[in-house]
Amino acid sequence: MPHSLRKPGIISLRGLIPSASFVGCVDITVSAVSERSDDCTPGCLFAALPGTNIHGRVHVKQAIQRGAAAILTDRPLADVTLPQCIVPDARQVYGRLCQGLYAFPSQRLGVAGVTGTNGKTTTTWVVRSLLNSVSLQTGLIGTIEYHDGVESQPATLTTPDSLTLARTLAAMPEQKTTHAAIELSSHALKQGRSAGILLDVGVITNITQDHLDYHGSFHDYIRSKARISGMIKRGGLLALNADDPNTENVLERLEADVQVCTFGIHSPADLSACNVTLAPCGTRFTLCYREQRVDCEIPLIGQHNVSNCLAAAATALHFGLSLEEIARGFKQCPDVPGRLQPVNAGQDFRVFVDFAHTDDALRHVIQTVRETSQGRVVVVFGAGGDRDRTKRPLMGKAASLADEIILTSDNPRSEDPYQIIDDIRSGIPFRRGMPSILANRREAIQTAIRQARPGDTIIVAGKGHEQKQILGDLSLPFHDATVCREAIEKFCSFSHSQSRAA
Repeated sequence: MPHSLRKPGIISLRGLIPSASFVGCVDITVSAVSERSDDCTPGCLFAALPGTNIHGRVHVKQAIQRGAAAILTDRPLADVTLPQCIVPDARQVYGRLCQGLYAFPSQRLGVAGVTGTNGKTTTTWVVRSLLNSVSLQTGLIGTIEYHDGVESQPATLTTPDSLTLARTLAAMPEQKTTHAAIELSSHALKQGRSAGILLDVGVITNITQDHLDYHGSFHDYIRSKARISGMIKRGGLLALNADDPNTENVLERLEADVQVCTFGIHSPADLSACNVTLAPCGTRFTLCYREQRVDCEIPLIGQHNVSNCLAAAATALHFGLSLEEIARGFKQCPDVPGRLQPVNAGQDFRVFVDFAHTDDALRHVIQTVRETSQGRVVVVFGAGGDRDRTKRPLMGKAASLADEIILTSDNPRSEDPYQIIDDIRSGIPFRRGMPSILANRREAIQTAIRQARPGDTIIVAGKGHEQKQILGDLSLPFHDATVCREAIEKFCSFSHSQSRAA
């Protein structure tokens, strides 16, 4: 992945965290760090951090064997003779330490951080596109890729670990990149992975139920998302969705010196869209800001993407773009992989691949394609194993908006695929009738395409851009768009001659 050519500096932990306690020393100077014992090198500091299931202190012995010379943790380790730095929130300190080693690169960039249950990826991609359109070279860190403005690598996490995050941000100024758009997951915000990063703009796209397996409660989930408001630079901007009722919960936690810009379609807002017109290949709307109005056209479909574009527009305005520049930039927005991504191989029905993996996202996707579909709407989806079970029935209820439902596997992980399907099915209203069940995802996609009629719309939801399917301990190649295209070419005889031109 993009790494900075800048070598890490040397930083004093006492200077960084004056309130820290030290065992076996009065200070620790650091030039290399790791939270993974396997990655420790001679002389480095090992961060023994609290984890979801185990504490990093169980790996201290291995870290020492690999050469660790000091420990950062949240309570003294009596059986360790190495110098120790003790802080109440070791994760937050580790995040700041990583940024500090690279001289806090966010201070040399214009940075937009985007969090929310849905829309983070699309919003950051649109932000990057808008800024690039006026020659502001912009990097991106998110679910699909880590891009320093010139070089790109596939992402492993929505928000990477603290050290990778610092290295990638530090690489940007070296590539003459001036701005960055970062996806900030609720996990990353709660775990302090992004600590030490200062934002010019923070965006919360929306907050609906997700990840309760990790957060435990919706209240904790909201509180984690709201942490973004504490990362904003003095005089910076927080953009909030006026159409989201949970926005009020965020406003209660605001810092006094943060500007707020609301955006919305249905509710009064500082930045709004009206006259929204949906079409099969794009969307038109009027962008309204203060007394200004400008007509816009985006190659993205659906009202939820209008909302994402409003969030991106609020960001672009803060970075100095005019409404006219934003409108011109919208026309150049690229398709976002796995986000209502069309698969066209010459067939006489539509196929979309989408990352929707919450009930809110699934509902919006179905409603979006319904408005421009001439025939039936068929949805193929499952739910991730070893993740929030409470959202599965909600997804079943959302899917009932489609004409036909095919339940299948997503990433079952260690769970029984049929148990996951049963959890989803329990939320489908009885009057709706029984969905089709095909646990094999490839077979489910093939069945939907083989049974498609002219004018139908098929949505394959849940995995989006992902290249793998996780079954037990196996991670197998699987890309929804590729599987869809192969099925079209196999079962739609007319597609072979047309697909080459599509």
